[in-house]
Amino acid sequence: MDQLTNPRQMRGMEILQKQDMIRKANKNHWVIKSQSGKGEYEVTKTFIKGRDKSHMHDWACTCPDFTYRHMPCKHIYAVQLSLNLKEEVEAACFEDRTQPMESPILCPYCNGQNIIKRGSRKTAFGFIQRYGCKSCGHRFAVNKGFRNMKHDPKIITLTLDLFFKGVSLRKIADHLTQFYGVAVCQTTPMRWIRKYIKLLAQYAEKYKAETGRVWHSDETTIFIKKEGEQRYYQWIWNIMDSRTRYLLACQVTETRFMKDAQKALHTAKERTARRPDVIVTDGLQAYNDAVKREFYEPGAFIRNPHLRLKDFETKPNNNILERLNGTFRERTKVMRSLDSDVGAQEFVSGMQVYYNYIRPHQGIGGLTPAQMANIPIDLTGNRWEKMIGLAIK
Repeated sequence: MDQLTNPRQMRGMEILQKQDMIRKANKNHWVIKSQSGKGEYEVTKTFIKGRDKSHMHDWACTCPDFTYRHMPCKHIYAVQLSLNLKEEVEAACFEDRTQPMESPILCPYCNGQNIIKRGSRKTAFGFIQRYGCKSCGHRFAVNKGFRNMKHDPKIITLTLDLFFKGVSLRKIADHLTQFYGVAVCQTTPMRWIRKYIKLLAQYAEKYKAETGRVWHSDETTIFIKKEGEQRYYQWIWNIMDSRTRYLLACQVTETRFMKDAQKALHTAKERTARRPDVIVTDGLQAYNDAVKREFYEPGAFIRNPHLRLKDFETKPNNNILERLNGTFRERTKVMRSLDSDVGAQEFVSGMQVYYNYIRPHQGIGGLTPAQMANIPIDLTGNRWEKMIGLAIK
């Protein structure tokens, strides 16, 4: 492993990304399927006792590359990376990643903690619990994010959910009237969406995701309504973690230059405490300098993590982002355009919250990416309502 960016190591990561490629035969013996689908190779690890009574290990593989060159091959690298990943997961099991789901109730007047229950109050949406502060005598009800709102929180959160599932504003208003007897004009759902998406986007930035070794980056377009122009598009930069499917960055820019790519990469870096080993991108030239400026480290195991795809068939590819692009298209196909670049950034921030925290993902067993990334919040039940309640605190 003297050369930190050698091609065999990269190919070892490609093997690790695929499912059911590595099978452990016994403690120091692994069987690796050939990437061509023809045959298998065996990797073994032997221990050597040094003069200072320390133990070292030697690796061997039955593939032609190791047999002729006696150098670590891609199969050995794949096993080593798999063992490193296993050690990190086991070590993480001893850490307490969770925080109390129910934060202590504080008095909004004096910030005191000596709180008792003091009856309830009847509202149009049912009874709500009231509390009393024994320090200052102030009585209050906990603000769950819907104070001074005219409509039921369930109606508001239903609107958020329908919007990000691709239902148009006109159809949302019709649905509320037809099934819930709630008459709202077409602009009311949009006001709710803008209010709460801004709150949730700020709250989501509070936590850092526990990501894997491989990230994927891709760009797509979005149509912006601009005065004096009939067809005006901007770019959405999406950066996703391969293991957790967590969307680390969702950035809107006018161009696709190096500074735009670097802006999205910097946002992704701020969302996690871990530097990736590989960032898979398409052939866009802007990524070359952008990845190097943000992630190049001379002393790192892999100095420059950029892996530029030559074509769409080569493994690894960027197909992992195709499902994300499909989710975006579900929403944008019913929208003729967005009002401005500010509106576009609000929209993609909302899609990022929806994708990471609300929408279950089939590729990770029906969990949300936030659950896979060990974000320490409990969103059982009505995820929208619960997340708004946590954010308002």
